[in-house]
Amino acid sequence: MISGLVDGLRTVGRSWGLVLLLLAVNVSVAAVLAIPLAGVLEDDLRNTDSAVTMLYGFDHGWWSQWADEQSGWTESFRPDLFGAGFAVKNLDLLLKGELPGGFFSSPAPGAEGESPPGRPDSLILGLGLLCLLVHTFLLGGVLGVLRSQSGHWTVRGLLHGSGFYFGRLVRVALLALLGLYLVFLVNGMLASWVDDMVREAVSETTATTWVLARHALLLLAILFVAMISSYAKVILVLEERSSALLAVVSSFAFCLGNLLRTAGHYLTLTALGVVLVVVWSFLDGHWLTVGYRTQIVSLLLAQALIFGRIWLRLALIGGQISIYRRLSGIPSSGPAQQ
Repeated sequence: MISGLVDGLRTVGRSWGLVLLLLAVNVSVAAVLAIPLAGVLEDDLRNTDSAVTMLYGFDHGWWSQWADEQSGWTESFRPDLFGAGFAVKNLDLLLKGELPGGFFSSPAPGAEGESPPGRPDSLILGLGLLCLLVHTFLLGGVLGVLRSQSGHWTVRGLLHGSGFYFGRLVRVALLALLGLYLVFLVNGMLASWVDDMVREAVSETTATTWVLARHALLLLAILFVAMISSYAKVILVLEERSSALLAVVSSFAFCLGNLLRTAGHYLTLTALGVVLVVVWSFLDGHWLTVGYRTQIVSLLLAQALIFGRIWLRLALIGGQISIYRRLSGIPSSGPAQQ
């Protein structure tokens, strides 16, 4: 497991330009809504006393009134998306089945044509699916670069690899969504049983433990499906597989047969991602944003967080390539290396 971590970090270090490329892609996709949102805020703040207040701090009164008047996609942009709140918000949405695309969420009451309370607008979910599709497309090229020992790559070669593996990687992604559907189906049945146990609990501590245990089990199941999907994509590229289904089956057998190594590696990188968010939250909380200059620094800090998360994601893939090669006996200079 340790060697997989080290190999993954070294692999990304040889191809660190990939991190910058993916960061640029993320910023471009986010700009699809960020730029219109900036325009909406600018129009609503124009010629108001709150414009100066918001420049040098935060006007809760204005924000509260503005948020109550919003409908559609702008309604989803609330203060809990800023700071470390975005991580808690995304985790909550993930466990409720809202991500990705709201495919696994339970029906909830809401006005016709509007998203139920707490649920992201369909436009935001659609943008998330677009981002997922773009990342799936680029993943083929990224895997082609990371499996190489040289670390050299070109945009043309990256795009060629992306297009070459795109169809197979999409099929793996669809199988992963099917696996998540089964996870949430079982979770729904388990939730009813847990609710009965909570009602019968003789103390609040016992009831809370039942609820937290169910959510922890759901999170572990989601991470396990994601790990199988990730190794399946690695297998497709390393072994030049054409069958996505067989790659998923091979990945499941490999992960189960080497559970301590594969799960330990995956959970360690996940924990490092949490540490990264905590460190960034500490820095962000101790940095006072007042005026344009400090806003630029705040923006750079936020992009540094995304840069670090992308680095860890690529290190995860690079480590999985190393682990699979070592345990499967695939030489680094084998036929899959181009």
